[in-house]
Amino acid sequence: MADSEKGKDWQFLMKNIKERLQYVYTSEEENSDLDIVFPEYELTFKAHRMILSISSSVFGAMLMGPLATGKELILPMDSPHTFQKLLDHIYLDQMDLESVKQALEVYALAHKYQMESVRETCVQYIISNMKEETLLAVLETSVVYEDKVLNNKCKEMLDLKPDTSLLSETVSYLSKESLKNLLMDRSLKFSSEIVPFKALIAWGKAQLAQQEEPSGSAVREKIGDLLKEIRFLDMSCNEFVDSVIDTGVLTHAECIHILRAIRGADPSSIPETVPLNPALDMRLSRKEVLSCINLSGGYNHGYRSGNTLSPSSDVGLIENLVSNRNIYIHYMQAPNSGTIQIVNDISEVVSSATSEGCQFTFTKPVALEKDKQYKVMFCPKTSVRLLSASGTSQTVGNVSISSSRNFSCALYFCESKRR
Repeated sequence: MADSEKGKDWQFLMKNIKERLQYVYTSEEENSDLDIVFPEYELTFKAHRMILSISSSVFGAMLMGPLATGKELILPMDSPHTFQKLLDHIYLDQMDLESVKQALEVYALAHKYQMESVRETCVQYIISNMKEETLLAVLETSVVYEDKVLNNKCKEMLDLKPDTSLLSETVSYLSKESLKNLLMDRSLKFSSEIVPFKALIAWGKAQLAQQEEPSGSAVREKIGDLLKEIRFLDMSCNEFVDSVIDTGVLTHAECIHILRAIRGADPSSIPETVPLNPALDMRLSRKEVLSCINLSGGYNHGYRSGNTLSPSSDVGLIENLVSNRNIYIHYMQAPNSGTIQIVNDISEVVSSATSEGCQFTFTKPVALEKDKQYKVMFCPKTSVRLLSASGTSQTVGNVSISSSRNFSCALYFCESKRR
């Protein structure tokens, strides 16, 4: 300190409000007028009533409004270590978060005290550091606080590895409502319906943590109506026998009814008391054996004159595409490289795929709803001559697909059916 500054008050020496706030936050000066008390931890923080009040409307009401009481602010429900991060942000305009778990705790406090800038800082940290082992905890927070940014990020990660995420130990972090939303989400493509079933059983057991090995009936009681979200009819007989029966969550009679339905018996004959989801549109994986319908029309249909299509020009490869069942298109074969779009009856692009060859694979299987009209648009990368045919109607298994006009192409799909 220069000789000219000796003996001068600290207020004089501080250059700006940031330095002054940092000084009063870190110094031992007796200038605080507020004790923040955490009774469970037997800890007390020194702070300043006015500074907290201008940082949060909630603090303002608690410290300056009609609810204000004495010199103490008692916070029995808050963690002092987490609350310290709020104070760091208020006084130092910085917050060093140590983990996603801590960021979620600070996020909750920021929401409680309506400190939006702190919440945004937490969101940025969480998105940058979220991994599979913290994904479901973040998802739960996004649901509780209706945070679309966090929720969308979670959905992106879930979509990439739904099996790994749902089978992790962190499934216990989910509330019953959040787990139900995941089980009902048909956009998640599990490798097997066994995956959501195992996740449900693990969640149920986690809720009964006080029991070393809870019985199947105890787990059944805990998971309750969530069991109806499992699509047992999308399992094979071996999957059901190997992974479901031994859990004990289904009675012997229920197992017999479901096994018969898996093998092809009419599920409408099953008693209503059996926890059976009647929907049959399976959560598809890309490992499914696909059926194929060739919509080239063939020479027997009589080709009309061909069309030469230049690059960047769109043509309706298939017009008025209609199926008599819900199907999922995994990939298509088209006459040349380029881009394909599947468009619904209100001109919305349902999905698109780009390829350097003739096979176009969709990132997700494209769901086509029964009896709705779609069309497939094609934009080639290079000039290509297309041979057109009159409309066709073909049947493979239980699926019948028709179109009013099409060029040479093929659809590879998986139908919703019992196996």
